[in-house]
Amino acid sequence: MMEKKSQKIGLILGPVVAIIFCLFTLPGLTPVATRIRGMTLWMVIWWVTVPVPLWVTSLLPIAAGVLLNIAGTKPTDEGISTYGSYAAPVTIMVIGVFVLGAVIEKWNLHRRIALNILNVFKGKPVAVVFGFGVATAVISMFMSNTTAVAMLIPIAMALVSQLGFGKEDGFAKALVLTTAYAGSIGGMATIIGSGTNMSSVGLIEELAGIHMSFADWLTIGLPFTILIMPLSVLAICKLFKVKEADLGDNQVIKNELEALGPMSKGEKIAMVYLIVAILVWVFNDQIAGAIPWLQFITNEGWGICVLLISFMIPVDLKNGQFLMDGKYAMEKISWGTFILLGGALTLGGMFASSGIAAWIASGLSFLAIWPLLLTVIFLCVVVSFITEAVSNFVVVAAFLPVLSGLADTIGTSPLFIMMAVALSSSLAFMLPSGTPPNALVFGTEYLETKDMVKAGFVVKLIGIVLFPIVMFLIARPLSPLF
Repeated sequence: MMEKKSQKIGLILGPVVAIIFCLFTLPGLTPVATRIRGMTLWMVIWWVTVPVPLWVTSLLPIAAGVLLNIAGTKPTDEGISTYGSYAAPVTIMVIGVFVLGAVIEKWNLHRRIALNILNVFKGKPVAVVFGFGVATAVISMFMSNTTAVAMLIPIAMALVSQLGFGKEDGFAKALVLTTAYAGSIGGMATIIGSGTNMSSVGLIEELAGIHMSFADWLTIGLPFTILIMPLSVLAICKLFKVKEADLGDNQVIKNELEALGPMSKGEKIAMVYLIVAILVWVFNDQIAGAIPWLQFITNEGWGICVLLISFMIPVDLKNGQFLMDGKYAMEKISWGTFILLGGALTLGGMFASSGIAAWIASGLSFLAIWPLLLTVIFLCVVVSFITEAVSNFVVVAAFLPVLSGLADTIGTSPLFIMMAVALSSSLAFMLPSGTPPNALVFGTEYLETKDMVKAGFVVKLIGIVLFPIVMFLIARPLSPLF
């Protein structure tokens, strides 16, 4: 059911705009490229206004591919196929990642990890807020940002209630805001930290031919998380005068930990499973080099191994209980995200194959005379503000194919500027609609829009200022791919 006027307008506007733009060609665009341009605008309008679910919009390359005579099951003369990317390696890896997160959640391991991290930072108000940020960031490195925030928000609200704070208190506002922002910031650190990261990796490999391992992304993304996280927390605490809050006798976290009791057998097995899964992803290349029969293992290959193994590890063999079961896994796998990734990759492939990316890149040729530093700053600022109103998926799907062509024009590594966009698309902090975590914490009613705009702008500014510093002085020297 459409509740907003914008949804009703978008439902009609999308196909109308597509038809109009399919009828008018521009110099340098082939007829197929012209129709792909129209279909892209249709997708963007629907992604922004959401008249249908996002994953439904992501199936438009298949439906519109037939309706607009763009492509079918077999590649056209332009090399365009609308089916293959929905089963691309990165989309397959997504299923394994979701099952990994489901294992952690099923055995309540996520709650124990979060509470123990929080317990380390007990005491002072700023330390407690920082603890919530660290807990959310660490968890969101290995599972959905939305899930990580959803786990900790009830704990944050219980703490606020126990301490007697109201909705107007700065400590309460800072705590819920930090929890939301930390989900996005922590998600920047790893390939599996967000669906946008996995989409970016798939597009980078498809468009630039560069394969990124878990460790490759970690060397670039983790420094951002390490630097942006504490500065953002300090800024939020300063804005909402958290230091002045009186926490009194804070026993909520200890009480929650005691209520968990000792680790169950399933929880212990899940912990070992999580550690092994992460280690194999991090040292994937080294393992492949050391063990000949594992030389072909990839991120997505290991992701599916993680999935299969979870169904084979017994917790209580006598009663037929295993680490993961089919019903729970099916409930926790976000099939919508799976299709979203496929749609983004298909759109990216169409941009590259039809020549649209090169055509747009030629229009951005003015950046060729700019220093690379200014180009990166320009892209970071533009993308970080666009992503407030447009889904990260949309931003990445629209920008990365363009940047693939732009890199050749300005004579730099395509990975460098593509990663700049992929990471800056996570800097959506100002609006409740910017990310699902933002919407989650806004729904607690502890915040007004002005609170999020004020704090989000400051955190975004921190990200924009740190962005070129991290990219040029830390990530570039660390990464052998640049």
